[in-house]
Amino acid sequence: MLFLPVAMQPGFLFEAIMNICIITNSHPSNDIRLYYKIAKSAAHIGDTYVLSTNGISNLEVNPYQIVVSGESKWLALYQLFQKARLLNPGIVICVEPLTLFVGLALRRACKTRLVFDVHEFFAEAFAERVSSIFSYPAYMAYLLVERWLARRMDYTFAVNDLILKQLYHGSNRKNTLVLPNYPVKNVWENQTEVPVAIHPICAMNFDLIYIGGLTIDRGLVKMLKSVSILKREFPAIKVLFVGMFHSTDVEKRFLQDLNTYNLNAIIYYQSWLPAEKIGLLLNRARIGLWLFNPKNRRMCNALPLKVMEYLAAGLPIVTIKTPLMNSIVKVNQVGICTEYHATPIAEAIASLLRISDDDYAGMKQRCLKLAEERFNWEALEPKLINALCSLYPSERQKSTKQ
Repeated sequence: MLFLPVAMQPGFLFEAIMNICIITNSHPSNDIRLYYKIAKSAAHIGDTYVLSTNGISNLEVNPYQIVVSGESKWLALYQLFQKARLLNPGIVICVEPLTLFVGLALRRACKTRLVFDVHEFFAEAFAERVSSIFSYPAYMAYLLVERWLARRMDYTFAVNDLILKQLYHGSNRKNTLVLPNYPVKNVWENQTEVPVAIHPICAMNFDLIYIGGLTIDRGLVKMLKSVSILKREFPAIKVLFVGMFHSTDVEKRFLQDLNTYNLNAIIYYQSWLPAEKIGLLLNRARIGLWLFNPKNRRMCNALPLKVMEYLAAGLPIVTIKTPLMNSIVKVNQVGICTEYHATPIAEAIASLLRISDDDYAGMKQRCLKLAEERFNWEALEPKLINALCSLYPSERQKSTKQ
C-alpha cells in the first residue's frame, strides 16, 4: 500500500496555510539540508522561510530565503528573532543550540511550536576546541545545556539515532525522529550552468575526489601521503580536493606536503563551490574519498553527506573500516573499507583503479541503485511532513470528504 503523508491523504485539507521558519546562524540560506530538503518538503504544507546570516535572498518563491547581517553573532540572533516574529510562524525549526534560545523567545512571543534539527555532535565538536585537560568537563557542560534545551522542544529531528540517545539519555523520546542526511534524488540534474570559477576543472577528469572540510582528522595528511605512494604506479593520476581549510596551519601543512611529495602537478584544489553545483565535479571523478581518524568518535559515528553524494553520483568509495562504514560500503560492495594508514589506503585506491571497465560499471550501478532505492530524501519526506502536521494546532485542520 502506498504510504502518503497525512497532509497528502484524501479527505485531509488545511483550512489555512501555516508559516514555518527554519532558523540558522551558521548555515547559508541555500544549504542543501535546510533549503533543498527540509524547506522544500515543508513547503508542501505551508509557507516556509529559511532565515540565515548568509547566503541568498528569495522572497518570490516558496520556500523563501531571508538573510540578516551576520557581522555580530549576538546581534544576528536578535535580528533572526525580529524577522521570524514578523512572520508569526506556527512552527520554528532551530538548527544550532544558540538558535534554540531564539526559538524559546519566539514561543513566548508567538506561541509557536519548536523543533530542533540536530546535524552533528555539538558537544564533541565544542570539546575538540579546548585543551585536552579540559575537554571532558567542556564536553559534559555543553551536553547538559544542550539536553536542557532539547527537552524544551516540541519535537527533535536528528541525522542519526546516536545523537538522539545522547540528548535524551534515559528520558522520554516520544517526539523524536531520525532524518538522515540523504541526498535529494536527481538534485544535480538541472544544474547545467557551470560557474566561471570552475570552468577549467569541469573540462577535466579526475581519478579521485574529496569534498568536505579540510582538517587533519579528516585524513588530509593521510590522503596526500597515499597519493605520493600511488604516483609510483599511476604517474598520471589526478586528484581533486573541494572544501575549505579549517585553519591557516592546516593550509600551510597542505602546501608544504604538496612540495615535499612533489604533488603539485597532480593535485587540484577548489576552495568553494555552491552546494547545489557539487554534482558538476562529482560527475568528473572516478572514486570518492572519505577518510577520517577512527579515534574521533564524532566522525566515527556520523554518516556524512559526502558519502551519500558519492553514491548518488555513482562513485565507488574508499573509506575507513568502522562498523558504520562496513555496513554501507563493504556489505553493499560499493567500495573498500581500509585501515587509517597511508599504505593500506593507497593499496585500496589502487585496487579500484586496476579493476576492469565492466567491474567498475557494475560497482557504479550498485552505488546508483543504493542511492535510488534506499539513501534518498524522498524516502524520508513523508515522515518529516507527518511530524510537522502533528505539531500544527488541531483547530486549524479540517477534514473533509472528497
